[in-house]
Amino acid sequence: MSKVFRFFVSGVLFAVLITVTAYAGLLGEVKSWFTGEVLALFVSGVIALLGGVFGIMFKRVIKTFKEAGEFMTELGTALEDHRVTREELAGIVKEGRDIFAVWR
Repeated sequence: MSKVFRFFVSGVLFAVLITVTAYAGLLGEVKSWFTGEVLALFVSGVIALLGGVFGIMFKRVIKTFKEAGEFMTELGTALEDHRVTREELAGIVKEGRDIFAVWR
């Protein structure tokens, strides 16, 4: 995620740098290309992309918590009688794998 954030920040800084130099008159005719509206559209687009990425991450985190709850339920059921059978152990392992499967 830090790569996406670095890309976003560097893109915004680049856009601001170009806009500032255009308004300072250093770019001549290019000044008309870089307006506040263009910068706002660029930043809005990047924010929309980041929102989509964070939405996907949020769904994964929620699913991880759901799977962790199922794992804890399976573990609690197995440990109720202070003995773990092969079937219970297989269920615990399956639920543990399901937690990590969310992130694959």
